[in-house]
Amino acid sequence: MSDVVRLKITLCDTEPAIWRRVEVPVSITLKDLHTIIQAAMGWENYHLYQFHVGRQTINGPGMDDGGFSGRQNITAGRRQLGDLIDSKIKYFDYLYDMGDSWEHELRIEKVLPADPAAGYPRFIDGAGQCPPEDVGGLPGFYNFLAALEDPEHPDHEELTDWYGGPFDPNTLDEAKIRKRLARLSARKKRKAA
Repeated sequence: MSDVVRLKITLCDTEPAIWRRVEVPVSITLKDLHTIIQAAMGWENYHLYQFHVGRQTINGPGMDDGGFSGRQNITAGRRQLGDLIDSKIKYFDYLYDMGDSWEHELRIEKVLPADPAAGYPRFIDGAGQCPPEDVGGLPGFYNFLAALEDPEHPDHEELTDWYGGPFDPNTLDEAKIRKRLARLSARKKRKAA
């Protein structure tokens, strides 16, 4: 492995910001990057996704337009992160869950030589706990937080039961993220062997 990319992944419009910084191989596909984002953010990979690079939409599996646009459908499994770097792209977007519409901004911070002793993808740092799946997008997430904080909120009991307990939006379980990314790294090594 020669180079890695340091990426900052920010869940848009969250306050305080929910974000992760990871290092990934330059050679990965955007489909692989989707899997890394899922692991780093804490999503469960239940929903469809797309990348938006400038005016171009790059679809995940199951996301095609059926040929209606007249354009060639570019899929995430065919586009490499290195292609974006070669095109001098610094920012691009990732949309997860077309219902809840979780928009993420991905910023390419730098390209650097890989550390031969490190496993990739690698978690560097981050902040905030990822919203639960199917909470209803940003409005649903903020209602969820308000309901859990206030025992008098009309949705408090229902949402506490739905989630299964307390939720601290400021907690970041770095060990869990590292474990999830290590599984991806080990899987990649097994495929290469």
